[in-house]
Amino acid sequence: MYDGNNPTALHSRKWLADALLSLMEERSYSKVTVKDICKKADLSRQTFYNFFECKDDIIRFCIHQCYAEMMTGLAQKTPVKLDGITRQLTETLYRNQRLMCLIVLHGLDYLLEAEMASVIQVFAEQMSPGPAGELDQYAAAFLSGAISHMVLHWFRSEKPVSQEQLSGLLYRILAGNYFQIQNEYLVKINNGYQKTDPI
Repeated sequence: MYDGNNPTALHSRKWLADALLSLMEERSYSKVTVKDICKKADLSRQTFYNFFECKDDIIRFCIHQCYAEMMTGLAQKTPVKLDGITRQLTETLYRNQRLMCLIVLHGLDYLLEAEMASVIQVFAEQMSPGPAGELDQYAAAFLSGAISHMVLHWFRSEKPVSQEQLSGLLYRILAGNYFQIQNEYLVKINNGYQKTDPI
C-alpha cells in the first residue's frame, strides 16, 4: 500500500476510496469492479494499481485511516488512560459510521477483524508487562475478536446504544468491572451441566 506523501497521489488515493464507498451505496460489493471504481473516480486503472492490489485494499486503507485518526486523537491526550482509549475509539468509529455501516451491509467483517487484530497487536506490544512473547499474540487475538464483534454488533443494531454507553461498557469490561460471577452461580451452572450430561 502506498505510504508516500505526494499531494497528487494522496488525492488520487482518496478519490478511489470515495468512489468505492459511493458504489457500495448503489450495489453489491461483489458486483463492483476495479473498472467501475476507476470510472467513478475518473482515474486510470494504472493509477488504481499504483496504490492498491485489489478493492479489499481500499477498505483496509479506509479502516487504517480510522485508526490513524484515533491515534492522532490519543496523541493529544496526556497521559493516555484506558477510559481515554475507549472514548477515542468509539468517537472515531461514530465519526466514520458510513464506512462501518457499509462494512456491515456488505459482509466485510473479516476485513475489520483483521485490521483490528493488527492495531491491537501494536497496543499489546507497547502495553505488555514484560518482553513480547507468544502469550501477547493470544491476548491480542482475544481483544481484537471481542472488540471487532462488539463494534459490528453496534452498527448492526436497530436500536444501538449511545457512543458514551458503548465507551463506558468497553471500559468496564477491559478494566474487569463488568462480569462478576458469584460462586453460587457457578454451582448452578455446574449442576445444570451435570443434569444434561448423557454419560
